[in-house]
This record gives sequence, structure tokens and C-alpha cells, in this order.
Amino acid sequence: MKNYVLILSIFLTSCATFQSEEVTIDINLTTLNKENKTIDAVCSLYSSSAKIDILAPKRFQFVTECSAINIVCKSGDLRGQYGIIKEEETNTNFIINSGIGYIFDRAVDSITPLGTLMNFVNTPDECELQRDITIVLE
Repeated sequence: MKNYVLILSIFLTSCATFQSEEVTIDINLTTLNKENKTIDAVCSLYSSSAKIDILAPKRFQFVTECSAINIVCKSGDLRGQYGIIKEEETNTNFIINSGIGYIFDRAVDSITPLGTLMNFVNTPDECELQRDITIVLE
């Protein structure tokens, strides 16, 4: 019986080791003040797999998984932010949008062989690999 439990646990944990493929996104980030004039700002980019800090305005490449990207910029007392959410993540279903639903979906995707297969089927072609982003600091 111990051997069966050991084999089952190795099988289940080995499925969770697969990770989404990382893609390189070309981002042109522009920061403006209220008068629509370019302003220098320190920006932090966050995604599910990466975080970087840059000085904007700037064109750069961001290596991340195909997921939501959030940007927070600061310049003195001025602040601005921007968020990109994949279209299928804007579901209005409460259980899916709640933290418990999200954790459950991630656990099923990472543990089950079908979830792992579906992660391989989702190709980076679905990601928008070039983005022009303008953030107005207020």
C-alpha cells in the first residue's frame, strides 16, 4: 500500500512541474502629465511570472508568461497606473473571480494531466506581442 501511495504522489507532483512558456513582449511605454507632455517616471511592471522597474518613457522588451500585466508609474507626487487583462479573465461569474475559484482553477490546471495538456495547447500566439502603452500621471 505504501508503494501505491508513493507512486501516486510522484505522479501527481510531476504533473505540477510543467510551466507555461515565456514570451517576449515588445512594449513602448509613454508617460504623460495632465497637459499631455512627456514626463520622466519610474515604472514597475508586474505579471504572474516577472517584475521589472524601468525609467519611462522607453521602448523595451518584457519577458513573461502570457498573462495579465499591471504597470504602476511614479514621478514626484504624480502617480499613474495601467492594467491589461486577458479577455477570458473578465468573466462575471463570482466563483471564478473569487480567490478561491482562482486557486482551484490553478490547482486543477497544475495537478491534473488534462490541465497540463491544456496549458501546452495554449500557444503564445494568443498573446499580443507588441504593445503601445500610454500612462497619464496625475
